[in-house]
Amino acid sequence: MQQAADAIVYNGMTAAELAAAYNVHGSIPDPAGYQKENAELAQAAEAKLNPIKDIAYGGEPIQKLDIYAPSGAANAPVLIDIHGGGWTQGTKNTRAIPAEAVMSKGVVWVPIDYGLAPSYRMEQIIDHVRRAVAWVYQNIAQYGGDPNRLYVSGNSAGGHLTGTTLMPGWHGDYGIPEDAVKGAVPMSGIFDLDGHVHAGVGPQEALKMTLQDSRQSSPLFNLPARPVPVVVSYGEPELEAFIDESKKYAEALEKAGCDVTVIEVPEAHHFAMSRELANPNGALFKAVMAMMGV
Repeated sequence: MQQAADAIVYNGMTAAELAAAYNVHGSIPDPAGYQKENAELAQAAEAKLNPIKDIAYGGEPIQKLDIYAPSGAANAPVLIDIHGGGWTQGTKNTRAIPAEAVMSKGVVWVPIDYGLAPSYRMEQIIDHVRRAVAWVYQNIAQYGGDPNRLYVSGNSAGGHLTGTTLMPGWHGDYGIPEDAVKGAVPMSGIFDLDGHVHAGVGPQEALKMTLQDSRQSSPLFNLPARPVPVVVSYGEPELEAFIDESKKYAEALEKAGCDVTVIEVPEAHHFAMSRELANPNGALFKAVMAMMGV
């Protein structure tokens, strides 16, 4: 039987209201233009910094990462970064923008690529991210990084995927210790995927998750088994759904015993948050560096 258009399906909202709540492309005047500018800024940063590009962390063509290491790095903390794009688009190549600011603090910056829907299902996307974390743990010492000082950051869909690295029970399958990730920085993330399933459109059209899939892949329902520092952030003018999910996740993390810092970034819309770690004077950057001890 077809569901009535005005039926409440989740969190007090109809399917149409849920779809609108997560529609980031409708939240600023020219998202395509902003993303084009991001690509240009990233290209310039990459040319200046000359990273080691496209290192394979797995057997599939998309499973690649880049390494931006400060000159003379030795036993340096490492920040693995996960791009956004609604699990259906995006690339590590646009994540070069924060590299210079992060490297200036003596931190190795490692943006990663991962499979995208509809070619990959959510569990495969999460698997790619975890494989990347495991590869970095096992190999980063060759590039001046300290495997015992690994942190993970990501914005939007990358914020969700950052949260999945804190979920319990997966580490042994990838040959790394349970405490491999020492802290995390989920920025403007989605932590309860049930809303996308109920919306039925947007990323869900490509992901085709069941409610069982979404529950198993939602950081909000799979909290860390051990205390870990987490910096949760969002932009002050963002869509309410992203603000609400960030606050709920932060509250749940605190109840799980984690040391949580919540940063609301003034005037930063959803897409602007992807650049926030490039701002060394910002509260978010300072909080992340303090977490990493630099």
